[in-house]
Amino acid sequence: MNSTVARLVQEALSHQHAGRLGVALPMFEDVLAMDPQNPQANFSLGIAAYQSGQIGAAIRFLSTATKKAGKHPQVHQLLGLALMNAGDLPGAQKALRKAVSLAPKEADFHAQLGDVYRMERRAVMARQSFQRALQLDPENGYALLGMGQLEVSVGNLEEAEAWFEKAKAAGKELPSVLHALTLARKFEEKPAELDEIETLISDGTPRAPLDQSKLHWAAGKVYFDLGEVEKADEHYASARKIGYPPFDEKAHDERIAFMKEVFNKEFFEERKDVGDQSRRPVFIFGMPRSGTTLVEQIVSRHSQAVSGGEIAFFRHLQEDMGLKGQPSAALEQRLRNMELKDYRKIARKYLAELEAIDRKAARVTDKMPHNFEMLWLMSLLFPNAAYVHCVREPADTCVSLLSHALSPAHNYCVTQETLGHYFQAYAGLMDHWTDVLPVQLYNLSYEKLVGDQEGESRSLVAQTGLDWEDACLEFHKGDSPVTTFSNMQVRRPMFSSSIGRWKKHGQTLQPLLKALGPLAPAAD
Repeated sequence: MNSTVARLVQEALSHQHAGRLGVALPMFEDVLAMDPQNPQANFSLGIAAYQSGQIGAAIRFLSTATKKAGKHPQVHQLLGLALMNAGDLPGAQKALRKAVSLAPKEADFHAQLGDVYRMERRAVMARQSFQRALQLDPENGYALLGMGQLEVSVGNLEEAEAWFEKAKAAGKELPSVLHALTLARKFEEKPAELDEIETLISDGTPRAPLDQSKLHWAAGKVYFDLGEVEKADEHYASARKIGYPPFDEKAHDERIAFMKEVFNKEFFEERKDVGDQSRRPVFIFGMPRSGTTLVEQIVSRHSQAVSGGEIAFFRHLQEDMGLKGQPSAALEQRLRNMELKDYRKIARKYLAELEAIDRKAARVTDKMPHNFEMLWLMSLLFPNAAYVHCVREPADTCVSLLSHALSPAHNYCVTQETLGHYFQAYAGLMDHWTDVLPVQLYNLSYEKLVGDQEGESRSLVAQTGLDWEDACLEFHKGDSPVTTFSNMQVRRPMFSSSIGRWKKHGQTLQPLLKALGPLAPAAD
């Protein structure tokens, strides 16, 4: 590091430590212009990006910082948290394991690693990591919260509330804890927690955007339970504005148009023999909040099936192929130039992931909702797999998305208008896939499933090529950990209270209904 860069780094650090980030961060950017690999500048900019919700930028900065500051545990810790937020659980696990190895007595590191294990549905490993954190620090908020979330995922709801209460009593991780508590309870009268939540919202304390948004999500949930829907929607809108980055509708439309143009009938006809004949995958997809978790639980109750959860394989592959970026002629050429060996290699890697989940099961579910964008590749790789498209009344799906805290990757939910526009694009893509894919998509209606549980469940299981088993009717008794926001609903028998939920929101939904266009429900 030359003297000019060193002096600028020290000056920037002094501003950062004094809380003058508006001065420090531009100086760190100047440092990177002169020394792109500078570890301190990358680390500081990574912290700032993470705290402001710019997860992709945080990962880039922190990954660079690890190359020259690999012995500093905090670099690996923050990289792990950023990767976890981005859904890269293997990467997050690797980074946090490194942080733990460098600082084995840091309770937070063990607890955060436990959270990754929990999200990977490795309950035993998660519990061990949380317990180790609590041995080091009995009031560690992250571990107390994690233990509660772990109990929710395996269906132990009373134990979960007890852990959340311990964290609340310790005053730790309050935004996340209060949010978790509101999700675990149904409120019929105003709880004491609401005053605490609203005080924290307005107390002026600087918080990370995701923490501040969780307080609004929590308040919204309480108000909705109490029937004060307008107040609930105000908090939900604030939560989304704070917690989600802006959504680029134009870029998304260009991506969808590109897929429709490239992946046409001729594309599939020319590649009809590239696939693997395995029948193991059961792909379950559709918009989030459309019933994918419920469908997975029904299938996985079968003695010859196992739940794989949200397998990120095709989402990561989409990133690696450049399909999440701007379309180009070069990208189209790369896609068209894929050879038989390329397809077979991808198929083998995916089947290896299923093997790692369970070696004996005849079927393994993969319920990553947004896999609907990768159906072109999935259908070529596995022509004999089951393809279950979960559909639900668009307005109900959207209302659920607008009122549940998702990761920043779901920023298409930032406003009612962006969500309605996105939903129309999704529906148009699914219409295209129905016309051109070389496999049959099985459309499973959430409303029909609720109305005729046994009949629709029998049809669903038949689509997987398995014989019927009555255990599939007892989806709520499954022992597979559930880590999505449906984790509490799927622990109860079938219920119909979510059907027509959009009607409760009245005039506050007009922007959404207008944006849905022809997909909006007909007026009563």
